[in-house]
Amino acid sequence: MFPFFSVVIPLFNKEKYIRNTLNSVLNQTFTNFEIIIVNDGSTDDSLNKIKVFNDQRIKIIHQENLGLSNARNAGIKKAKAKYIAFLDADDLWTNDFLECCYDLIKTFKNSYAFATNFKSFSEQKKPTFKISNTKYNNTLITDYLSLEKNIYASSSLVCNISVFKSIGFFNDKVNYGEEEDFAIRCFLKYDLAYCNDVKVYRLDGIQNQLTAPNKNSSRVIPDYDVYLKNNTNPNLKKYIDFIHYKLVILYKMELNYELVNFYKKKINVSNLSFVKKVKFYLPIRVFYFLKIIYLWFSRKFS
Repeated sequence: MFPFFSVVIPLFNKEKYIRNTLNSVLNQTFTNFEIIIVNDGSTDDSLNKIKVFNDQRIKIIHQENLGLSNARNAGIKKAKAKYIAFLDADDLWTNDFLECCYDLIKTFKNSYAFATNFKSFSEQKKPTFKISNTKYNNTLITDYLSLEKNIYASSSLVCNISVFKSIGFFNDKVNYGEEEDFAIRCFLKYDLAYCNDVKVYRLDGIQNQLTAPNKNSSRVIPDYDVYLKNNTNPNLKKYIDFIHYKLVILYKMELNYELVNFYKKKINVSNLSFVKKVKFYLPIRVFYFLKIIYLWFSRKFS
């Protein structure tokens, strides 16, 4: 008998977090799943942390360090289930995440992509899990790109295996923005069955995250503009402008003038909200120092 879900967990040097992440899967109310951990060349104690788990649903794949996208793809290719759920090795699921996704699948029978809402948390402020809902706040989003933002995390996404056969896998030639690259390809073709309830907690602000400002990061970013060629979706440009805006903000925080200007030139400013326009036009150093002050107050009084 095949599992209903295959849970794909890429693992690279997450010894501090992987046990909690795994526990959040093993404590699911919906139990018909397999866990595929792709050890992407970890050099810390991550493997020893997962060896203490004695559960036949856990399978471990070993490979050299080839990056997050490659590890996800390796897990997809080994999956036995029809539905693939993704979980980063430092994120957490509520105990009914898979139950919620199962409900989405049964409610929206013609859908292929599913996700839930999420919240971010930090190492200093652990999440407080709410009691599971008996009824989920589900909806069908027929043009995800029109939202001009992301409403799910990589760890809250579930896809029918046929999606990857149709649009391809994660782009393993890049190491930043691969989720949005996949989202463009996915939601140009598919609707999103979505649960508005928070079922995933994403860990932010840890060391060496490519999504955090870090002048020493070696990011390889997709060329999103290639999707604009021969595409008639009127919301695609707005979504790509949202992605490029995020890159402008990231590089402003790194005081990287060259890349700020590079991505600013790609954006149609009329597609930005008033607040985003203000941040867009603020001089780089002014934005940087205002953000530093804001973060200081946030940490001090949170």
